[in-house]
Amino acid sequence: MTKTISEEDYKDLWEESQQTGQVVEYYDEFITGHQGYIPWVGKVLDWSISLQDGLGLGVYRYDLEQDLKLFEQQNKNASWSVLSFFVSGDVKTTLRGVIDQVDELAERTYLSCCSDTPETEEWVGGECLTRLQIWFEPQHFLKNFTPEQLSPLPLEVQQAAEGTIQPYYYSGRMTPAMKAIAHQILNCSYSGIMQRFYLEGKALELMTLQFEQLRDQSRTLTPQIFLKSDDLDRIHQARDILIANLIDPPSLLELARQVAINDHKLKQGFRQVFGTTVFGYLHDYRLQQAQSLLQTREMSVGEVAHQIGYVDRSHFAAAFRKKFGLNPSHYARQYQSNRSATSLISPSSHQKTPPSHQQPI
Repeated sequence: MTKTISEEDYKDLWEESQQTGQVVEYYDEFITGHQGYIPWVGKVLDWSISLQDGLGLGVYRYDLEQDLKLFEQQNKNASWSVLSFFVSGDVKTTLRGVIDQVDELAERTYLSCCSDTPETEEWVGGECLTRLQIWFEPQHFLKNFTPEQLSPLPLEVQQAAEGTIQPYYYSGRMTPAMKAIAHQILNCSYSGIMQRFYLEGKALELMTLQFEQLRDQSRTLTPQIFLKSDDLDRIHQARDILIANLIDPPSLLELARQVAINDHKLKQGFRQVFGTTVFGYLHDYRLQQAQSLLQTREMSVGEVAHQIGYVDRSHFAAAFRKKFGLNPSHYARQYQSNRSATSLISPSSHQKTPPSHQQPI
């Protein structure tokens, strides 16, 4: 019989096991981990390490006692993407509003960003569930790369690097090379600074292999879908809804519902018609509106950010700088300066135009 527990139940079990000494938390110079036993779950061993700005690595192993359903876990880290490598054990996962139930299987890989997304996982008793995860924050980890350099990465990762965060989910397979690196991480014999160097190198190797696989998969996708005239109308209608709701846009599924089209066709059709994703279009439109508003000098930078739907002014500034090469305040000053310079060198209405045979100095 499957035992169903909520996110709060799960946290309570962890805390109880730590208080009774069944689970021990341990630290070294760089790694934090837990080891022990949790009721209803079984033996646990996990550890994590921060590698560099916006990049971390974690290993999670559970020897499961019984079938377990973890209900309504809430993914909190809105800006983080996660690469998961399933070394052993299978899980049934549902990410509400992103994917229907899927079987996440041993020797498979998953790349996802599921900010504020309710998640349900079903674990199978009697199995050893071992997951290796690499998490990264594109805005920090990829900040020193140009858009052209980032172009081989999934489009959603590129957009996240510019500040546009949207849920996504990709799956792949663990190649022999990935399995070998995962084994090396799980059996790392170094300690201290050497351990950190080693794990960072292996994490970057795994990321390279995974992104290369996703790039190759994208090259072999099926041809563009055929869009009927009413499909095109719905896609343009969806675009209009986004523009009308800059501050609080609907989710992808809600947008698809509003225009009476399935979300898969909406996503593919949007790429086909506008050359970008739904929220990539929204991101670019917001910044174009910001550019126009800054030119008027009628609003402060904070007011412009709010007007186009950015809650965090610093995120707005970073996205604007990425697109236009200047901070918003610098752009506004430079635009006004250029306008003033242009007006000073333009002839006044009372000035006479030189005769056609004379060249103005």
